[in-house]
Amino acid sequence: MSSLTTFSAQAEIISIPLKRTIPTQPITQLEVIAMVKTILNGRVLSIKKQSSYTNPDCHHVKFLEDQGEFQMIKLGCYVETIAQTEK
Repeated sequence: MSSLTTFSAQAEIISIPLKRTIPTQPITQLEVIAMVKTILNGRVLSIKKQSSYTNPDCHHVKFLEDQGEFQMIKLGCYVETIAQTEK
């Protein structure tokens, strides 16, 4: 007899602003790893550069904390906010 257990794992998306150390040079993956390691303890699973014309230094990082919690981290990505005005 086998039992099927279900669980839901939701990753929290963390957005962190990151500035270039040298203004003319893009942010490297080593800088991204160093920034994440200063904030969280664990290991980086993957880094994907998501650059665009408006976000040249945007990186998405999948991170597994030491406690087993999965994190999605956005470094150097600008978030556009839409201001709504009430009348």
